[in-house]
Amino acid sequence: MTSAVRYDGHADWYDATFRRYGGASADLLARLLGPADPADPVCLDIGCGTGLHAAAVSARGHTVIGVDLSADQLRVAATRNPRLVRADAGRLPFADASVPSVVMTYLHTDVEDFPRVIATAARVLRPGGRLVHLGLHPAYVGPFLDRQDEVERHELRLAAGYGDERHAVDPTGRFPVRSRVGARNLTLATFLRAFLAQPSLRLDDVVEVDTGMRPWQPPAGDGRVVPWNLAVTAVAVPV
Repeated sequence: MTSAVRYDGHADWYDATFRRYGGASADLLARLLGPADPADPVCLDIGCGTGLHAAAVSARGHTVIGVDLSADQLRVAATRNPRLVRADAGRLPFADASVPSVVMTYLHTDVEDFPRVIATAARVLRPGGRLVHLGLHPAYVGPFLDRQDEVERHELRLAAGYGDERHAVDPTGRFPVRSRVGARNLTLATFLRAFLAQPSLRLDDVVEVDTGMRPWQPPAGDGRVVPWNLAVTAVAVPV
């Protein structure tokens, strides 16, 4: 979920920036989620931001309800989707086992307690419901990497701090949104354990992919390039 403190005041800039290359992320998110159940097509878009992914998910038959804490982000999201709720991702105002689908995009880097967010999503999902999280790859994108050589030689160098799970602002300006609002670093293990710790969730798939969100694009077919994104899908099971 986007933080009200960090994201308020940035919505118009954020929307203009990510509207240019967010289509691949939206399409992948919708494909991983799959078609809606016509009998109950509701899908919560938790941390919806400016609603850039709503159209792609709606095209699969889902009735998208956007949820975000930032009033500024929701102001822009309302131009795309009227069904919006201002709420904390870790304290959703929805009943237990009440929704069939949940999606999240680029969320784990923007919340203080990601395991609590996943626990809350698991609580509101009904048995058989589907959860999809698409975000930055915890092992390859973060303040612990020195990416100076990625532009020229497509190489990454580890800097200190992979295990330092904290919020940090990018001082270089190479990552526009992270230079403005920062990002929270999680290790890959912490990220995956957030899903595995929920008895009512069964991990369905983990997909490493590059959706074109990086500020620079490597040559096509360069096998040395690491994936920029990681997607996780899970299914709610009875407990």
